[in-house]
Amino acid sequence: MSSKYEKAQGTKVSISATAAKEANPVTAVWQDIDCTTKEVSYTGGQKSDIEVTTLCSTEQEMTNGLAAPGEITLSGNWSADEAGQNTLRNAYDTDELHAFKVQFPTGNGYAFLAEVRQNSWSVSASGVVTASFTLRLKGKSVPLKPAATLTKDTSQG
Repeated sequence: MSSKYEKAQGTKVSISATAAKEANPVTAVWQDIDCTTKEVSYTGGQKSDIEVTTLCSTEQEMTNGLAAPGEITLSGNWSADEAGQNTLRNAYDTDELHAFKVQFPTGNGYAFLAEVRQNSWSVSASGVVTASFTLRLKGKSVPLKPAATLTKDTSQG
């Protein structure tokens, strides 16, 4: 049996140039941030516990409650002249929501609406300046699918 996987090299990461109200706006102008981004890490929001223990329970019983918002961390090289990173820093300062897209080389991926919760950078000896941005998702992410390709049937002569 062959392993199934999705290669990461060539993944596109983008932020809307202006504030957004939906995850994948049709009219958005997108700014790429994939040439400074080294890693994108998604963590789904943890659901709260609802305690449902009764007198006949033999142990404490819980069921899932509401989920907390998911978070995404973008980390990589710091850049003063990349428009997308400047938009991220400005979004942190203004608390504006922006649309984001993470699209894998196959065309699969996710679009989401988020606010920038944290903006950090780091320097070390014998290294480059690194940056990290933590995003709080607003609502659910929207799956992106590869664009359908049309092929011409040449078997009918």
